[in-house]
Amino acid sequence: MTIAEAERFYKQDTKNYEIEKNIDFLNWLKISIANGYNCFIDTKELQELIDNIVTWYEIKYPERELEYFEGTRDIDFQNIKRISNIMSIRQLLYRLPHNQLCLIECGYRAKGWGQHQVYEKDKKVSWKTSIFMRINRKKAEETNLWLDRESYFLLHADHTTGKVLVDYNLKEYIDNKDDLNLDELLSIFKEKYTNELDFTELKESIYNHNCDMELRHRILQLVALKLLYSRNTIPERGYERAKRFINEFNKKLDLTLSTEQIDEIISRDYTNGEKWEHVLKTYINKDGKEHSYWTIENVTKKESKGIKRLVKKVFYKS
Repeated sequence: MTIAEAERFYKQDTKNYEIEKNIDFLNWLKISIANGYNCFIDTKELQELIDNIVTWYEIKYPERELEYFEGTRDIDFQNIKRISNIMSIRQLLYRLPHNQLCLIECGYRAKGWGQHQVYEKDKKVSWKTSIFMRINRKKAEETNLWLDRESYFLLHADHTTGKVLVDYNLKEYIDNKDDLNLDELLSIFKEKYTNELDFTELKESIYNHNCDMELRHRILQLVALKLLYSRNTIPERGYERAKRFINEFNKKLDLTLSTEQIDEIISRDYTNGEKWEHVLKTYINKDGKEHSYWTIENVTKKESKGIKRLVKKVFYKS
């Protein structure tokens, strides 16, 4: 882009990545909360998350690295690229505050949670986070303390994947299925056991998880938008950073972020009808010597004058 085109590009920036100005986003969040979404992160933290990721990617892919791919060689390119490779998404997540990290990881949530040790070959290798929720039996005749059947049972699931731990209580209701997640279990309960079980906490967990994922998607799309419109660079490099960000997050976190919005913005016509070309100029100095130099000129007016002359010639000939 020329300087004039870049100025028009930035003038079209509606700053939707500033959350307090993004009416559509705020309306969506308000409606979701009204429908029961328990949002654990406020708009100030969401704005900080956008800014943190933008800053990370502008440091990860500095101007000198992007200039290299445009043909400007830098002798320190390999050192620059080495740091860029180290700045992985995992390293970014290590540096995010708790609530921002939780949104990016987007695990399942419930009122109860805990951790248990994971062993491999009798050796502790890590900790695993689980959530649990209460499922109430509606019918009094189904409860029998003598038979160890209380009025409720606890449902356990993996915090990250939502995979359900199938115990003896749950086996009564799922036809011996050993591998299912919370979403699948909710479908089974809705289809078969609405009159027998009160699974309100399960429904709340699924709804919160779906809203968390939608919130994450919307926030990350705003990150791409802010990278594109960043005043710390030029439009073409802002677009390149935004595209790399989307591709990396899609690959590493298995997301479905889209480049459609930034593709449409960068491909708009910002010329305002102007056509700039390199033109060779000559001049005579005070010593009478001729010198040449290259400059950039708007040739639209010259072309339009040429067309007018051609039209006049055709008109007079006819």
